[in-house]
Amino acid sequence: MRRILILSALFTGALALASSLVAQGEPTYDKKASREATVLALFKSAGLATLDGKWHYIGPFDNTEKVGYDAVYPPEKEIDLKKTYPGKGKQEAAWKEFKDFKVGALNNLARFDKQNNDACIYLYHEFESKTAYDLPVSFGSDDTLTVWLNGKQVLTVNEYRPAAPDQDSATLRVRVGQNKLLIKVCNGTGGWELYLRPNLTTELTAKFGKQLDKDFPTAVVQKNPAKAAKAGPEDAYYKIVTLPLPKDCVMEAGGLVFRPDGKLLACTRRGEVWLITNPGAADPADIKFKLYASGMHEALGMHLDGKDLYVVQRPELTKLIDRDGDDWVDEFVTVCDKWGCSGDYHEYAFGPARDKQGNFYITLNVGFGGGNPAKAPYRGWCVKITPKGELIPYACGLRSPNGVNFSPDGDLFYCDNQGEWVATGKMHHIREGEWYGHPVALRWVPDSPFAGKFPAKYPSGMLFDGQKGATGIGGEPPLTKPCIQFPYGRMGQSQSEPIWDTTAGKFGPFAGQCLVGDQTNACILRVDLQKVNGRYQGAAFPFRSGFECGINRMTFGPDGSLYVGMTNRGWGSRGGKPYGLQRLVYTGTLPFEIHTMKLTKDGFDLTFTKPLDAATADKLTAYNLVSFTYNYFATYGSPEVDRRAEKVEAVKVSADGKKVSLAVGNLRPGRVYELRLEGVKSTDGDAVLHPEAYYTLNDLVQ
Repeated sequence: MRRILILSALFTGALALASSLVAQGEPTYDKKASREATVLALFKSAGLATLDGKWHYIGPFDNTEKVGYDAVYPPEKEIDLKKTYPGKGKQEAAWKEFKDFKVGALNNLARFDKQNNDACIYLYHEFESKTAYDLPVSFGSDDTLTVWLNGKQVLTVNEYRPAAPDQDSATLRVRVGQNKLLIKVCNGTGGWELYLRPNLTTELTAKFGKQLDKDFPTAVVQKNPAKAAKAGPEDAYYKIVTLPLPKDCVMEAGGLVFRPDGKLLACTRRGEVWLITNPGAADPADIKFKLYASGMHEALGMHLDGKDLYVVQRPELTKLIDRDGDDWVDEFVTVCDKWGCSGDYHEYAFGPARDKQGNFYITLNVGFGGGNPAKAPYRGWCVKITPKGELIPYACGLRSPNGVNFSPDGDLFYCDNQGEWVATGKMHHIREGEWYGHPVALRWVPDSPFAGKFPAKYPSGMLFDGQKGATGIGGEPPLTKPCIQFPYGRMGQSQSEPIWDTTAGKFGPFAGQCLVGDQTNACILRVDLQKVNGRYQGAAFPFRSGFECGINRMTFGPDGSLYVGMTNRGWGSRGGKPYGLQRLVYTGTLPFEIHTMKLTKDGFDLTFTKPLDAATADKLTAYNLVSFTYNYFATYGSPEVDRRAEKVEAVKVSADGKKVSLAVGNLRPGRVYELRLEGVKSTDGDAVLHPEAYYTLNDLVQ
């Protein structure tokens, strides 16, 4: 999983600015192209520091020679931008200008060190102030963070976590004259990114806050009277309910399944299974937890077939038997343990999904790292387990396939996480004998049914066991394209198991569509699949955010509500909790959303959940369309490549007002089309709740 640092500088505290603002002159409001630019202009007109301007960096530093130098130079003791410092490695350390650093935009630091782990980078900024004042700043980091101002340490955070806004805060005592801000960021894996966003001070908010919110709304405001004023616009339509946990229950959810009696079974990464009675009760006191089984190794999925409960744990697929019906497992029976397990911490096993013939399907993580994983057999594969317990290699090239599931039509899907050879989070339709892009899985082709039929050559430049390439029958394996690519950050960062809405409308207007949880951003995404020329592709939309932890598993209950199991162990997540169990309930109020986005011969057709206001929908300027693609290489993740504006040539609103046809010229396969709506409203005056969509275009409609 790719790591992120977000530094969110929120200038919201009392700055004692009355006298200073008078001294500098009355600030003026000058609307710019964005909220961030307008805020910066306000600060400049008030004579206050914006933290904009020239930034420098030095590093990365670590304790090995693989990056060229180690931490022989501590910047917190000396900052001289012109000096060069000798290191023990191959290079000398020197400060370099971060030329494209921007306040209010994502600043990519991964380029400084895309592969190195357990290292740190220092960032440095000098700024002048004509007055002394206290500047409150809030921070978020991945992972540890230390901040100094003018040589004084003002913040220390020692945590292993993904970044989220407002995780920590500090007050910078700005002095008259030159100020020196130093930030140290240490990461565990992956690279660094930084985002700095100033907001208005208390005094500036009083003067200009209403105008700023009017010009740049921070959230979509719905006119529907059922909206929840404090919880955010999504809460009006889908309400989050938290299930209280017993003190002895560490609910790091690895799997969720309902029994026919309405009781919920939840397996955990601690190797336990809990039985939950009345999980949908309105009164929390009526919800009862009982330990059902324990002693397993990292349970990350379950399947219930009548009274037979199957659990995937790291080394095997296990059948749990409660012989006397007392809701305590009496016997653990190994169904299959024929895949490898070397002890690498990243060797997770996910599933099981079961087909109509009784076969189980399990997805297996590659080992940790891109150059020397797959230490044990069939790492990076989807394997089939027959009813007799036989293991049959089924498909390969998976990286971190956290969850596998059948659609209502009987097609098998999994979601993968960004990393080496995986440009961004993605969703694949798994078909027997196909390869999904991660080369290390090809190591086991000679021992599979595809030996002699399926190429086993690594792409050029791939390193394995210190050797370039690998022996095989030759030829590049045919790469199967993802049916969905989730743009990193904007559509989550660590996608988990896909599930389908089979509630026939109990859960709202998206029956039959796919929902995907995200483990890092603690949110749910929505997927609308389309079959084009026999292959799946389609659109992804934001759906629901605001959960208290990273989403790992989901299941629908008998009442049509969605149960969400969460964990942050190993990577961290937004939400502030280490684990949990929540329920998402449809309130009955229809949201105004893009329901589907379908590719046509001429462009795209959009359908909506409510009729459109023709005056706002029948405009070319209401549809902002861009496209981009990704690199396919061993680097951890990929930036969005060749980002281009696309021209919407014509707009046609249907007679019933619920469909818009967009004519788009020069559509190209192999690209993601990002659509954003501007000012489109329903006939009852609502703005689109989530006005963005991302269509993965692999094949054109013939």
